[in-house]
Amino acid sequence: MIIREAVEGDAPSLASLLGQLGYPADARDLPRRLRRLAERGNAVACVAELEGRVVGVATAHAFASIHVERDVAWLTTLVVAQDTRHQGVGRALLAAAEGWARTHHCQQLSVTTALHRDDAHAFYDRLGYEHSGRRYTKVL
Repeated sequence: MIIREAVEGDAPSLASLLGQLGYPADARDLPRRLRRLAERGNAVACVAELEGRVVGVATAHAFASIHVERDVAWLTTLVVAQDTRHQGVGRALLAAAEGWARTHHCQQLSVTTALHRDDAHAFYDRLGYEHSGRRYTKVL
């Protein structure tokens, strides 16, 4: 397995993965989104490749917060292709996001996950993440 930063050519695979996560995306939009992440300099998009095929993606963002001394990081996307789950891909992507957050001197990495994603909750529990709150969203 290879973990690397996402590139524009990964767009079709990323669109498929995001669709599996429940966030349909047009592959034509993803190169622009990847450029936007790169231009801001406070985020990373990593992919997992197995035998030349992109089978997972994780994104993380770092930002300053008033409630802690150092920056904090959020895992904003983590999805593994349905046919390659339970093979360590998610664990490897999460480790890459944690490593990125450490190199950016973040104090913590947090993640939100939908209430219906019981498998994701168990995954984060196994890896030492603490259930510490709820997420509320309002579309603007």
